[in-house]
Formats: sequence, C-alpha cells, structure tokens
Amino acid sequence: MLPKIKFLSAILLMIFLQIPCLFSGEIYRWTDEKGTVHFTDDESKIPRQYSDHAERIEVREELLKEIEKTDKPEEGPDPVKDYLEDIGKKIEMKKSMEKKISELEEELRLSEDYLRRIEEYEKEDYQYYQPFKDRRTGKWVPVASPLYDEKRRLKAKIEALKVEIKKIQESLSLLMRSL
Repeated sequence: MLPKIKFLSAILLMIFLQIPCLFSGEIYRWTDEKGTVHFTDDESKIPRQYSDHAERIEVREELLKEIEKTDKPEEGPDPVKDYLEDIGKKIEMKKSMEKKISELEEELRLSEDYLRRIEEYEKEDYQYYQPFKDRRTGKWVPVASPLYDEKRRLKAKIEALKVEIKKIQESLSLLMRSL
C-alpha cells in the first residue's frame, strides 16, 4: 500500500509542478518597414515578409495579469457619460420650459378672454361708457365703468405674461441651439 501512496503522491506532485507551465503563453513581436511595432499571440497572423524577423516572447501568468492591469483605463471622469448626463439635464430643462410656456399661454388666453367679456359687457350695459367732450375744456373725457380697475389689472397682467413668455422662449431657443 505504501508504494501506491508514493506513486500517487509523485503523480500529483508532477501535475502541480506543471500547472504554472500550462498558464504560460507566447507573444510574437515584429517591426514593419515603417517602424511600427506589432504584437500578436497567433503566429499565423504574422505577415510572410516579417515572419523571419519576428521575435518570440514567453509570457507567464503573472506577466499576463500585470499586462491586463496596465491595459485597463484608469478610473476617472468619463467624457461620454458626462456628455450624456449634460444632454439629459438639458432635455429636462427643455421639457420644464415648454410646460411653463404652455401654462403661461393658457393663463394669457384666459385673461384676454375675460378682458374681452368685460369690454363686451360694458358696451352693452353701459351705453354712456363712450367718452364725451367736456364743455369747459373741449377735451374728450373717458368715462370710468365699475369694472375699470379690473380691466386695468387684467391689461397689466396680460403684458407681464407676454414679457415672461418671451423671456422663456428666448432661453428655450438658446437651450435648443446647445443641443
């Protein structure tokens, strides 16, 4: 039984000693007529005119791991990711600006509609709304209706809405140019 154990341990020892050799590899290096250095791990990929000058390099597993580590790009800012995030933010800003413009336009439409209804109401129910000529001065004098303050407030609101819409549209056009 002792010889069997010695025999099995000898076989196992030989297998474990050969494992590092199993992970070794070969790399071929050659230089073309322009002076460019080329590397490959497949000898058949070397052009025929350079096969005589190709240098064979043995590479062990440790060296392969070191090469893989150096080949990986350093972790740092990714310009593509940053660009896509910037575009995403701009698209969100565009959507919010368009939403704000549509809300302001709806408010403007409602205010203009209300002002128009007030003016129609005044023309129908306040016949004396039309300005008259003052006998003493000879100038035309406007007649104020009970809704005069409401009309004045609506006109100011309409103008402010138009200015705000125009500002947002200009900002939106600048944003669209940057996309």
